[in-house]
Amino acid sequence: MIQYIDNDKARTYLRFVEWQAVLRLVYDRDNIKMVNAFPDYAQLTYEWQEKYKTYIKRNPKKIKAVALHSIYISLLDNKLKNLDEFYIRLRKEVTHRRINRNQIQQECQSGKNYTSQSFDEKQNNYLSRKNKLVNLVLSVAVDVANTDCNHTKLREIAAVLVREYSEDQLPEKDLVTLKDRFVKKVNAMEKSITRAESLILRNSDKKLARDTFYLYGLFKLRCEIGDTWALSQTELAKETLGVGRPAALNAVDLLIKLKLIEIFEQDSHVNSGTTATIYRRIG
Repeated sequence: MIQYIDNDKARTYLRFVEWQAVLRLVYDRDNIKMVNAFPDYAQLTYEWQEKYKTYIKRNPKKIKAVALHSIYISLLDNKLKNLDEFYIRLRKEVTHRRINRNQIQQECQSGKNYTSQSFDEKQNNYLSRKNKLVNLVLSVAVDVANTDCNHTKLREIAAVLVREYSEDQLPEKDLVTLKDRFVKKVNAMEKSITRAESLILRNSDKKLARDTFYLYGLFKLRCEIGDTWALSQTELAKETLGVGRPAALNAVDLLIKLKLIEIFEQDSHVNSGTTATIYRRIG
């Protein structure tokens, strides 16, 4: 029987801890089911959490605050088996606890008590895990850029990453935010580098990738799409191109394969009879 969540006269910190207990012990951290069960209070949980944190930090030596935070940490560490055990501890250690001055002094001096510092450490550990997840998601976004994934597919990929690598069930709000950041990162990457350039750089032959990327840059510098460039093999193999003749020809072949350039005319004679190939940039 829920005792505090829907009781607006109850202490906010009790409503917060009970919400966490029901979420974890009844709904297996499924935020959607929890919100459906208590739709009127879902938006209040963030406010409850802030007030809980304030209460714990302001009362690092208050026996009931210490005990309540101990229960909360037990929830985070999955040390409570069910809701009955949660209520037994809450009643015995917090709401109906009998305390005396000697007991307060002993527990405050004990190294086992939970202080505001331990609360901060627990929260920092959580944020650290969360930041690692965010960094992972953004890293994968870079890899996924320019791979022809549509918007729906991108959000599905983000959801799979969260499900596979998150240690905790993320609130729906955080999950939506993470999906949005993933899609935004992919879009940003696709604006900063073209699909053609990404295909070149992802070539398994890294030297060929570097040579081809450099040569493609020269084509972009020299030609608009549709323009031609008469390029002799001698010029192609010049040291200023950053590649030797065989490597240069391999780079040209890759650009042709990726449909970024095409041979417009072969064995054309330009200036002093030098044999050259005329290439046209098509991408």
